[in-house]
Amino acid sequence: MPLNIEILEEKKNPLIERTEIKFRIDHFGVGTPNRLDIKKKIAAMQGSDEKLTIIRKLGTHFGVSYTIGKVYIYKDAKELRYFEPFHVQVRNLEKEKRTEIIQLKKRKEPYKHLFEY
Repeated sequence: MPLNIEILEEKKNPLIERTEIKFRIDHFGVGTPNRLDIKKKIAAMQGSDEKLTIIRKLGTHFGVSYTIGKVYIYKDAKELRYFEPFHVQVRNLEKEKRTEIIQLKKRKEPYKHLFEY
């Protein structure tokens, strides 16, 4: 399924050094698209690093065939680690890495090396 992403609003946040984008995806007849596919597509559209692109929010209301979302594109990994909560950072990883990080955190073992930035 090709993702047709329409950018509704784009703001630069110079204090945090990130770009904040509000977007809409139409997906008539199918479910909400995968978060990682959306992340890859927006990073390619903006010409940014996929690792520094964070899908912050996706919202689909019952009965509608579109999703409204918010994505933050950071310029620096240090800023991303500081401003994004742990659960949002984990949510933007592949499933295998997510489960591994959560298991390591439960066992109180080091896990920060598994983040790619």
